[in-house]
Amino acid sequence: MLNNYAETELREGTLFSKKYNDYYSSKKDALSESTYVFLEKNNLIQRWLNLPENKDLFTIGEVGFGGGINFLNCCKKWLELDLKNKRLAYFATEKMPLKLDDMKILHGFYESLNAASNELLDTYPKLTEGFNLIELFNGKVQLCLIFDDAEIGFSQLIQSKQNSNTSYFESFDCWFLDGFSPNLNPSAWSSNLLKQVARLSSKHTTLSSFSAASKLQKTLAENGFNVSICKGFGGKRSMITASYKDNHNISPYVNPLGWHVEKYTPTRFKKKQNITIIGGGITGCLTAVALKKRGFNITILDQHGDVAIEASGNNRAVLYPRLSAHSSSLADLNMIALQFASNYYKKFWEEECGQQCGVLVLPKSNTEEKIFHNISLRYGRNENFFELLYNKTLKKIAGLNLSAECGLFFPTLGWLSIPKICKNLIREFDIPIISSKADGLRFIASENSWEILNERKKIVNTAHKLVIANSHAAKVFNETSFLSIKKLRGQISQFESNSFSKNLKCVVCAEGYITPSFENSHVCGATYNHNNDFTYTRQVDHESNLKKIFKIDSLFHEFSKNLKPEDINGRVGFRGTTRDYLPFTGAVPDFTKMKNDFDYLRDDAKKVTQQTGSYLPNLYVNCGMGSRGLTYAPLCAEILASEISNQIPPIPKRIRLDIHPARFIIRDIKKKRI
Repeated sequence: MLNNYAETELREGTLFSKKYNDYYSSKKDALSESTYVFLEKNNLIQRWLNLPENKDLFTIGEVGFGGGINFLNCCKKWLELDLKNKRLAYFATEKMPLKLDDMKILHGFYESLNAASNELLDTYPKLTEGFNLIELFNGKVQLCLIFDDAEIGFSQLIQSKQNSNTSYFESFDCWFLDGFSPNLNPSAWSSNLLKQVARLSSKHTTLSSFSAASKLQKTLAENGFNVSICKGFGGKRSMITASYKDNHNISPYVNPLGWHVEKYTPTRFKKKQNITIIGGGITGCLTAVALKKRGFNITILDQHGDVAIEASGNNRAVLYPRLSAHSSSLADLNMIALQFASNYYKKFWEEECGQQCGVLVLPKSNTEEKIFHNISLRYGRNENFFELLYNKTLKKIAGLNLSAECGLFFPTLGWLSIPKICKNLIREFDIPIISSKADGLRFIASENSWEILNERKKIVNTAHKLVIANSHAAKVFNETSFLSIKKLRGQISQFESNSFSKNLKCVVCAEGYITPSFENSHVCGATYNHNNDFTYTRQVDHESNLKKIFKIDSLFHEFSKNLKPEDINGRVGFRGTTRDYLPFTGAVPDFTKMKNDFDYLRDDAKKVTQQTGSYLPNLYVNCGMGSRGLTYAPLCAEILASEISNQIPPIPKRIRLDIHPARFIIRDIKKKRI
């Protein structure tokens, strides 16, 4: 069940929480209080100005996001400094988020924050559950807003690959403890929460809080912080500042079974390293952009010498939702990815790379109708991310007199031209493309780099780091041949619209999908052809796609009235799918070493040790998106780019492990499959 929105009212010129009987911000000058308590007492401006050249990210954690005033204040100051090639990452928790309208009311009192406020409000999460990743100011600021209890939220963050007790560990640089008063909201100041704060800290981490409660001082000290008392803001007598001790021993993982943690030789993150992405599809292009934003030199290598040629060549790909009434890694990943993607693609809809026309999902059966109702109950508290519509409204939205009794409508989704997106990004970020087939890899230990070989075993490129993002073709390489990824054929069909079909206003999905008329044609699809390598379109598959839309509603028969077989065009693409329908994103494991190191799990699948994983140096994979590449690619690109940059990935640990390239090695050892 989702969290409740905060119940508020306007009092004395600011928002007041009815539950906690307290104000969200100072009645006098919340902005000055934010600057004094959090920015000045953590010496942020000077620290930002003096960031080392090899540190491109500054990470802040906040307990109690509230109205986001501290976040907006940080954004404003950060942007004013105009730090080249530096990024601000902000992780914040909020158990009872404000409604969008309440946010707007609160922000209205602070005109100087308008620019930052407008950007936040435009991307503010529409659901009140879990992790919400938001990119602002063209990637200069990234907000991971966690709608959950603070202890639960921060406990779900996975640490980067290095040992947490070393100076090169990328941890949180700073903490803001800004929950309601400890007397009113004790969970925001609990010992268990502060253990998580300590776990994610290192010797350069600082902390501040408006509270100076003796219990808070004691708990911080017990968890490795040197605590100081200083004068509070305005008439408040005192407040807390603290710094983390570099020799305090905190366990580096939440779960001691560390197969996902890389055995690592300490090296500092180096800017200007060369990274080659193998594969120029949507996943490869978005991964390239995410890494380019972090200061790497990026090259894409693709056998076609261009982007979005194969499965990503769809000019009308649908950003398709997949919801569930129950929590699972598949459902939760889809929700996080879908929200992030809908914001990510806004600029491309504005650039006319598609249509944000909305997506209407209709039930395929009476059973699915009940599921839709349960989904609506689970996600009922949302800011118009989707809505369960009934017959009359449904007809108005679709533009057709559909017979369905209900449907889920997503107004912020639509269809996109993947080739246009990829070409626009490659041009905007000036990413070169090498035209060559990649047939093999070779690691040169003396150079700590990878060579990419063509089918004649000739070197076509060399890079410090390598990302394999070529879908099912990842199995070509010896290093990734163990991946459980299958090649799955898909065909879409395109046909001319008629006077009746032009009434369709949005994408309609059920067993298949159909897009509204654009440039006088519709696109429908798609087939799932197992064990089929035909690269050309087949009439039988066009007929299959049409049958799928006929099943949606008999009205769609009118779309193909007088349509002849030769009037239908289309294209074929080959997806890369995994056996659990989740992608592979992360470092490539050394299959043989992992199998040997974790062999003890055959006899005791629940045994826990401090054994860490073995991974091939500087080699990563991002593939297995199946038919959801458009949805998953933006988020998976950010996750991988974070890890390559040794930053904490902005996703729950459970999901992170469930998309990890090593997951099946561990599962199959436990089940004695390998």
